[in-house]
Amino acid sequence: MATNTRRYAVRREMDLSWTVYDLFTGMPAKPSTWALENLPEKEARVFCAILNEKDAARRIIRDQK
Repeated sequence: MATNTRRYAVRREMDLSWTVYDLFTGMPAKPSTWALENLPEKEARVFCAILNEKDAARRIIRDQK
């Protein structure tokens, strides 16, 4: 059974930029070779939503095995 737990969230940094981070580790999300840091809020929220959807799909596939 898939869970609705979100793995990623956004946070506002002291310099007023935004970071997408992994809720499990507290570290900035790094879906490729670059970390999702120093972003405008809108971009951070879009990337966060995409990462959470991909993670949810991965969990569904894993749970079906």
